[in-house]
Amino acid sequence: MTETRIRPFKGALAMGRTVMYGLMSGAIRMCMIYFLALAFTTLPTAAQMVSLEAERQAAAALANGQLTPERDQALELARFLGPRASSELKLAVIEAAWAELRDETGRPEGSEAVFDYMDTVSRLEDPRAIPFLIEVLSNGSGASNALADFGPALVFAPVLAVVSNPNGDAYQVGEGLTTLRFMLEDGVLTARQTDQVRAIVKGRLSESQHASIVRVTVRLALALKDPELRAVVERFVEDREFAESLVSQRLASGNPMSDENHARRVKTIQKRTQAILDGTGASIGPFRRKSSVSTQ
Repeated sequence: MTETRIRPFKGALAMGRTVMYGLMSGAIRMCMIYFLALAFTTLPTAAQMVSLEAERQAAAALANGQLTPERDQALELARFLGPRASSELKLAVIEAAWAELRDETGRPEGSEAVFDYMDTVSRLEDPRAIPFLIEVLSNGSGASNALADFGPALVFAPVLAVVSNPNGDAYQVGEGLTTLRFMLEDGVLTARQTDQVRAIVKGRLSESQHASIVRVTVRLALALKDPELRAVVERFVEDREFAESLVSQRLASGNPMSDENHARRVKTIQKRTQAILDGTGASIGPFRRKSSVSTQ
């Protein structure tokens, strides 16, 4: 697509334009501005110029399960279109992502293609993707951001189920807690939902947890602006023995870490938490990235 630039007139033409513009009435100028704005806003975007037939072909390439260049191109098209993709193409991407996650496509061992599918699904803004996003929560804040975008009406219950599971995957629980923090900070949780989150946080901060869970739980505790929970977080920062008792010495695999590594990990979380308490932790993620999905 070529870019058209409007070049300024020069010399006498420029002077004439200035004089004429000065003579125009306010009403006439407003009309001109309105019609110029209308002209630019109605120009087709690159996304709008993609034909439905191209999207149908992309959906078919994703659906046939074959590892072809067309399949990769189809995923790129869906990533480019994002929420503007057709319903058919969105569903094809979601189903193809499940196939990648379940290792049903026969990709070589060690392939990271599934992460491209996760990223694309997180951009679709399609509620049909919610179960998949819940499943891949442990893979980073892309899923937690996408889930928070849907708002509590659609995702609060399934996310609450994830963070309430005492035997859940530590990283999935951690990103679930981050999803709740995002929605809390968005101001979209009801009083009852906020109370449920508060109860979860109190429970998590009352017994030993995996380090990744403690790291996000203390931050969620502060986001709740609850004096009792803040006191617990302050104690975590100041009381080394309490902090070490709260951060489990076991890895996500269940294997124990050395005393030295455990002490180092506890100290790192304490420093991060202290920065957030002090208001100097603006550079500490995960960060909220809102899309255009309505949170109402």
